[in-house]
Amino acid sequence: MIGLSILVALFLYLLVSAGVVSWVVRWAKKRGRGPVRWGILAGLIMYHLVFWDFIPTLVVYKYYCATKAGFWVYKTPEQWKADNPGVAETLTWSKKTQHYDAPGVTFGFRLNERILWITKQYEGSVVPVGISEELIVDSIENKVLVRSVSIWTGRPGEEFTRFWTKMEPYRPNVEEFGKYLAEFETLGREAK
Repeated sequence: MIGLSILVALFLYLLVSAGVVSWVVRWAKKRGRGPVRWGILAGLIMYHLVFWDFIPTLVVYKYYCATKAGFWVYKTPEQWKADNPGVAETLTWSKKTQHYDAPGVTFGFRLNERILWITKQYEGSVVPVGISEELIVDSIENKVLVRSVSIWTGRPGEEFTRFWTKMEPYRPNVEEFGKYLAEFETLGREAK
């Protein structure tokens, strides 16, 4: 039902826009002005009344994908074990992870006594482009072990009303991050 009402609203908007452009072209012809130039200007104005945020969202999204998104491994589980001899054997993990809260952390989980899985999200204020940073952190040394930065668009609740700002999330090496997360999560022995 919502989809049908959106289609009707878009059809009416398209109809009104065509009428406005047609009227502006006729007005320009009567006054001896360039009807093509005035028609294009009227069309652009009508387009930007509703879809003003599409082009800025696309530009910022592409820019963030090219400059901010990525995947970095600072220490593998093997390197971490070598730097912390004997510690991995003392750690315990559970299939049910504990929540971890801290300032600036959007979502957080304690994988074991040493390792945290943290997600931080930053959202743009003007255009609906956001950055999601996932970190695997050694909580004692306060060092990032693995980092993944993803880019997403759209605001929650606007999936139907502003669908043109919703683009496919860019998540580089998501499988690799999951692999390292599973390896760090299962360091040590399972709690009983």
